Amino acid sequence: MGEQRDRRPLRVLRGIAVALMGLVVVFTLLGGIGTTCVAFGAENYDSMASLVPYKPLYQALVVISVAIGIWGIPVTVSLVRGSRVAYRNTLLNLVAGALSAGVQMVVSQTVRGSSAPVNMRFYVTAFTLGFFLLLRLPGVRERVDFTQAAKGKTSGPASVGAAFVVCGLVTLTAPVWAGFSHMSSARENWVEVLGAPLRAGGWAMVGVGMVWLLAAVVSSMQSEKAALLEAHA
Repeated sequence: MGEQRDRRPLRVLRGIAVALMGLVVVFTLLGGIGTTCVAFGAENYDSMASLVPYKPLYQALVVISVAIGIWGIPVTVSLVRGSRVAYRNTLLNLVAGALSAGVQMVVSQTVRGSSAPVNMRFYVTAFTLGFFLLLRLPGVRERVDFTQAAKGKTSGPASVGAAFVVCGLVTLTAPVWAGFSHMSSARENWVEVLGAPLRAGGWAMVGVGMVWLLAAVVSSMQSEKAALLEAHA
């Protein structure tokens, strides 16, 4: 009995993994989109003027970061649905994201003396990469199997729902946590340039997440009701 218990799937760890990966996808997409102001108009901002010679590099980083973020969406879904290459693709996506963020962070810190907010993206991506590597430890990897769909009627929807809600909240609060490093000399928050799409996307993700979480709750209640009926049959 004890051995069977030890082999049960660690659904909490899988849920955390999905939520972290979803968070990385949001940070990567927001980072790539947010870099466009520097990549294509650094000369328009006094604090970014020193980056003008590096515009081609930043333009390449915009394309790379957005591509990595878009790729991360199906990768995250595969972590829930299960796929033979889900774990491998996740590692590749995280490594690519960490490298692109790392290059931008080093260049920004060296040239203009500040790497915010890309440093936050790098740290979150690196932390998530480390978390996924820890899932390969003996005794853990046998119980967190991404080749199989999340077992149970509620674990899959709950994981997806939690990931969407977290990503939506991060997107909605982007003007707050990214604004301090994107402030003009006139104290204008440059992040607000993307305010409308950020709010629309953020609320959409929160809404979708709540639907998934509600589906998980309803499924759980139905399962409990069926179990009670069967017990009294």
